Amino acid sequence: MNYRIPNRKHFENNFIIQDLAKDFELLDVWEYPICFKPTENDSLYKFRKTAIEPTLKNVFNFTPTGLLFYFRALVGKVFSLDKNVNELPIPDCNEITFAERLTEIQKEKHSPELNIDLRTENYFDFRTVYSMENETVNEISNATEHTLMHYGWVKTNNECYKVQMASYVKHRTKYGKFYICLIKPFKYWIVYPYLFNGYVKKWNKYKDNERTTMYKNNKG
Repeated sequence: MNYRIPNRKHFENNFIIQDLAKDFELLDVWEYPICFKPTENDSLYKFRKTAIEPTLKNVFNFTPTGLLFYFRALVGKVFSLDKNVNELPIPDCNEITFAERLTEIQKEKHSPELNIDLRTENYFDFRTVYSMENETVNEISNATEHTLMHYGWVKTNNECYKVQMASYVKHRTKYGKFYICLIKPFKYWIVYPYLFNGYVKKWNKYKDNERTTMYKNNKG
């Protein structure tokens, strides 16, 4: 299943990140094939907490995707790509974290209770920039680039919402651009399909369990 959508779809919505990340490159945009219904208490936070967090927490496994993550971690150690994870400034800037770009009003909209934990025991150490009901941003930086992972809660009709993921990047060196091009086929054809299918399966399982619990409670 192809989850990718045109990058312009990201700009059809009024997200905070669009004004703050103008010096970043929008790499790609993805949309999950799920109809989320607020009337059933669905939310961006619930999807990230029940589907995305547990999938990424267990991404280092013996699947093709897991082995690629192990290989990437090894390459990072050999070439010192991850020696200063989340410690270097944004390329050509003074800010260490993207959160420094938030205005005071935007900081007030941040809800820490909506954060999820995307850290792993290896190099994959995304940290929270901000979490809101309709959008969230996590970031990670290393010796090659500074990356932003944005999730948006998008209304499609009166009852259905979609979750979109957008990847922003700012390269430190020419090698960083080469590295992104090098891994793109693996990311598009192996890593993302595995992760996104995992998200959908976990969400469907969560909803099935939720309906079963509601049925038992109503029956009792």
